[in-house]
Amino acid sequence: MGLSSTNSFDENPSKNSSEVQPDHNECLKILNLVLDEEASPEEQEYFKKHIENCMPYYEIYSVDKAIKEMIREKCYDREVPKDLIDQIKSKIFQGAE
Repeated sequence: MGLSSTNSFDENPSKNSSEVQPDHNECLKILNLVLDEEASPEEQEYFKKHIENCMPYYEIYSVDKAIKEMIREKCYDREVPKDLIDQIKSKIFQGAE
């Protein structure tokens, strides 16, 4: 999923970047790009600013990062199906509610 249609973090170039408040929906879209190290420097900075001030999104980031790291360690040299990752995340978040 590309971010070309969701670049709301730079819609208003006349605003100073410190004045722009990060959008929760935008951060969710950027989360996997950041975790997969596919986010642009601007997306990384935008996400970083959001999680510094938003504990729920920091927690989501931390959990997702831990899941990906665990899967990488346990499944070394194996390709992990995306649906498996999604199922694991779903079960973890259901248990957290």
